[in-house]
Amino acid sequence: MAAVGTITVAGGGMCGLAAAMMLADDGHEVTVLERDPAPPPPDLEQAFDGWDRRSVAQFGLAHILLAGGTRILEQQVPTAFELLAGNGGYRLNLVTFLLSLQAGAEVTPDDDRFELVTGRRSTLEWALATAAADHPGVAVRRGDAIAGLTTGPSVIEGVPHVTGFRLNTGEEVVGDIAIDATGRRSPTLDWLADIGAVAPIDHNEDSGFAYYGRYFRSDDGSVPGLLGPALAPYGTFSVLTLPADNGTWSVTLYGLSDDKELRRFRDPDVHERVVRSCPLQAHWLDGEPITEMKSMAGVVDRHRRFVVDGKPCATGLLSVGDASSCTNPSLGRGITLGLKHVELLRREIARHGDDPAALALAFDEATETEMRPYHDATTALDRRRVAEMRSALAGSALEPDASLQIGELLAGAATIDPTCARAFGEVFSCMALPDEVLARPGMADHVRSFADQVSAEPPPGPGRTELMELIA
Repeated sequence: MAAVGTITVAGGGMCGLAAAMMLADDGHEVTVLERDPAPPPPDLEQAFDGWDRRSVAQFGLAHILLAGGTRILEQQVPTAFELLAGNGGYRLNLVTFLLSLQAGAEVTPDDDRFELVTGRRSTLEWALATAAADHPGVAVRRGDAIAGLTTGPSVIEGVPHVTGFRLNTGEEVVGDIAIDATGRRSPTLDWLADIGAVAPIDHNEDSGFAYYGRYFRSDDGSVPGLLGPALAPYGTFSVLTLPADNGTWSVTLYGLSDDKELRRFRDPDVHERVVRSCPLQAHWLDGEPITEMKSMAGVVDRHRRFVVDGKPCATGLLSVGDASSCTNPSLGRGITLGLKHVELLRREIARHGDDPAALALAFDEATETEMRPYHDATTALDRRRVAEMRSALAGSALEPDASLQIGELLAGAATIDPTCARAFGEVFSCMALPDEVLARPGMADHVRSFADQVSAEPPPGPGRTELMELIA
């Protein structure tokens, strides 16, 4: 393992704290700089009701930790996993559920890998923050706003070398490696410009969606049953229903951010009427609302690359999670992909931590090879859904996309075939990409063999005309 003494992490959200604990377990001394001053409350209900996390735009909206992320948390940050699992974290094994719908299908021991343990964003972050507070080798400093980067002698001619962060107070917090885990609002590009670095390659586009949702709670600790998919498209809008911890769950409607009529989803009565009109989701309203309606728009699909023309923009600084790559949250992949990126970060620091130039190049290559395909696949789905919504608004039909059709067919076949159920579980859980799964010998043909058994009809619910009546 490469010898690195001290690491400074900007951002005390989920990725920053997970990175800090993983790296501390590898023998590093890690300091986390978090802008928001409030520490984690003593229990998760106080975290939900009153933890001031204003720097996290999506803090009060729907969240889910998929099985791929659950495995990383369980194996690499076990104290946080135990806090989540032991404090009402909701457990669901999608594959065993799908197999239960199929006569004669048998569950195997390997199917345990598909179990997820999830909760509200506040609960997930509370578990990580509580674990980090007592983690050996980790110091979390809250209320420290970062003004920019500090630099030292270059290790590559003409390339700035980052040594740490400069706080608004003027204090400099330096170390051997600086990690940017400041999330979707990361100011990395400005920081790099200030030290004269070449600008990273920045692919940045508005996903085109606006979200409107709230949380509910049952009086008996249960969550609504699964009658349909968690994400259900209905022409010009979609419904997202996600279970959470301790008998809570979220119900979210989203549509195009420039579809002005749908902005009335902010009205709780309108929101309820629309969800009630969807037979497979209506029962998700059978609980007590425990939040006001929350909304979020301007959600970007973004990927940044910090090596340009074969040369790092800077050495000593690594961006992880949403600070590096983020996508629209409707597929629920964000936290899981962030943890996968942190796991990759840990691996590359172990290999190259004592060589800043080699580390920058290796981390970039690994990110492009192992993480970029997830970003691109998610962005392709976003663009397709936007196109579907715009076609529905225009009253026209969208031409089929063969590359996406087989993925949709796999999702449908997962309810009737064990092989497809497990393959879909891998894709849904971010354990494998659709192209990887379908490239396996005979897999694509096996999925296509169910084409006549899988309905292409949308789930039952309102069309545009009925939707406008419900809104009015």
